[in-house]
Amino acid sequence: MTSPLRSPRLNLFVASGDTRRYLPRPATEEAFALLEQRVVVDHAETTLLIGPPGIGKSMLLRVFAQRLRRTLRTVTLGAGDIDAPTLCVFVLDQLHMDASDDPEQAILLLAADWSAKRSALVIAIDAAERLPLATAGRLGALAMAAGGGLRIVAAAREPATELERALGCEAKAVALRTPMTLRETQAHLQAALAAAHAPPDVRELFHGLDAAKIFRDSGGIPSEVNALAAERLATAVADGAVAEPGRAAWGNPAESTRRPIVSL
Repeated sequence: MTSPLRSPRLNLFVASGDTRRYLPRPATEEAFALLEQRVVVDHAETTLLIGPPGIGKSMLLRVFAQRLRRTLRTVTLGAGDIDAPTLCVFVLDQLHMDASDDPEQAILLLAADWSAKRSALVIAIDAAERLPLATAGRLGALAMAAGGGLRIVAAAREPATELERALGCEAKAVALRTPMTLRETQAHLQAALAAAHAPPDVRELFHGLDAAKIFRDSGGIPSEVNALAAERLATAVADGAVAEPGRAAWGNPAESTRRPIVSL
């Protein structure tokens, strides 16, 4: 019988775009500062965030875009096998703007409007390795034509040489490659449990030697930590050691929004 933890709704450690689960650590904060320097200070037209799979690029990109909203207009979307006009339609849809007959021109007009307000439209693209190179090249050209009013920030797996070249940001990529330490892994696990309002007996599953084993087997890669932690919890539920996520014993998940996220 399939464990209920296989359901994404009940898997506490499934990859999540919830920025409340972001844990600042030296590697991510250094990458964040470099992104901020390029996008906010240098007004770079295109910027690429690269790193191995599962290292935390998607979360960092979302947190970065969220913080930019204090001063810039941001849109975040996942990449796919689409052309530039279609991508522009998706962006305009998030902005609740009419795409008209020429979505690329509509984006440029919006960028000009934001530039006149001493701001910019920032499009943050996750999993940018999925973009056709022709689409990436067109986005780079649009950003160049906008003169700073449109800035593209993309996260992609490395190597991404062809993508860098298409976007027009060769040798300027921001890298996130450093895995989590044991202490960071423990904080990562506790943050996920806090967000789910997990009871004490569940949290105890991820202390001491258990957390150390997850760290060792995962190599500190966040996505691997999540997968191994989900297996650990599924085993405990199957053995009857703890209640299933979502049951009354887990309390009120809505209260998790008021619980502070663990920081380092």
